[in-house]
Amino acid sequence: MAASLLARERIGRILERWFLIEPLLFSIWNDHQALSAPVATIRVGAGVIAYNPEFIDGLTPVELEAVMRCEAVRILLKHPYSRRLLPPKIAWLASNLTLREHLGTLPLPLPYAVDVFGHHDYDRQFYEFYHHRLLEQAAKRQAAEGLEAAGGASGSDGDRPTGVGSAEDAKSPDRAESSAGEGLPEMPEQPDEAESGSPSRPTEATPDLLQDYADSPQVGLENTRDWKEDELFRERIDERVTDAELNRSWGTLPGTIRLKVLANRQPRLDYRSVLRLFHRSVLSQRRRLTRMKPSRRYGFLYMGSRYDFTTRLLVAVDVSGSMSNADIRLGFSLVNRFFKYGIDCIDAIAFDTEVQGEVLTLKRARREIVVTGRGGTNFNAVIDYIDDHPGYDGVLIFTDGIAPAPRRPQLPRTLLLWVFTDEKTWQSSAPALRALGRAVFLKTS
Repeated sequence: MAASLLARERIGRILERWFLIEPLLFSIWNDHQALSAPVATIRVGAGVIAYNPEFIDGLTPVELEAVMRCEAVRILLKHPYSRRLLPPKIAWLASNLTLREHLGTLPLPLPYAVDVFGHHDYDRQFYEFYHHRLLEQAAKRQAAEGLEAAGGASGSDGDRPTGVGSAEDAKSPDRAESSAGEGLPEMPEQPDEAESGSPSRPTEATPDLLQDYADSPQVGLENTRDWKEDELFRERIDERVTDAELNRSWGTLPGTIRLKVLANRQPRLDYRSVLRLFHRSVLSQRRRLTRMKPSRRYGFLYMGSRYDFTTRLLVAVDVSGSMSNADIRLGFSLVNRFFKYGIDCIDAIAFDTEVQGEVLTLKRARREIVVTGRGGTNFNAVIDYIDDHPGYDGVLIFTDGIAPAPRRPQLPRTLLLWVFTDEKTWQSSAPALRALGRAVFLKTS
């Protein structure tokens, strides 16, 4: 407990300084929940910064701030919240390469690109680029090792093929150094205290701690465990970057990092494009091949496509007490939008804790729709309706999200789209509902 409190205090002192000189890193760090956990070093992902108090206490103040800076910039570059890259060890090394190349000199044993690849052609590149090159390097190394093993099995002691090592070769420093350069490189040795110029370390174990943090396969496996694509956190990071750009509050981040962060910024979700994608996904389920219609590209040589326009779409609008009349009108206006996309018939229901009234079958846009309800909210009412009325190709659920996540539908092929009234409700409720379908919010404009 004492170690945990000491580590928290040390992190807090650095954050107090960041509040004045590193506002962007401060906001990024505080968007996450920092807590002590049984991890080897420090791990970021899923909105949590988990740290080992003993690892934190074993670092000097300079080293601790460098580690915190690395993790904050890793979040800024969205490595923990982008498409998950495998295997974990290579993803971790690619992330560390990116940080070293763009953050420059740090009192941490992170590798430069030249240390890994042996040349400067890959300097100052990005995370996915390094991951791809490391995969290529690992594949070449495995192929070379396979050839050496095959040659060693067929050769004799007196006629050993070139490239197959022996016990004497393993003892030779030159041989060991060249073989290490064929695969993922060994990390550079730690400089002694006199050369590093850093303050006296609290213990002699600190270099080992930092080496594990930078290069240990076990740490790489553990620290990338929670890395996965997360649209919510990417949106939040983009908001912080936009604020920093408008207020010129970048702090001491290098210019190369600023360019990378700005290049990684994604456009905000546009619900109109999501509705169009949802419409096309629903319609594609009705695609069938036919010889009666030629292919647009190959003529009668290949079968053409015919779409059945009897697509069944259900729109469920939340009419609970937390939804205003304006929200409900907005929800039913989405129904009218789908008529512009070529769907000629839509079923609409209103729900709170249960489905209210009868299903409304619409064949054209309407100006007025009368609803009842105004109770609580239970999403399972919609799921029950879907299960009792199979055959819908897609279901759009318009809500403010103030309810627990429902169970899954019995028919997993039914596409679900959750549309929230505003960004605030989307941020609070979308993560729990993403496993059931895509989530989007309506812009305030």
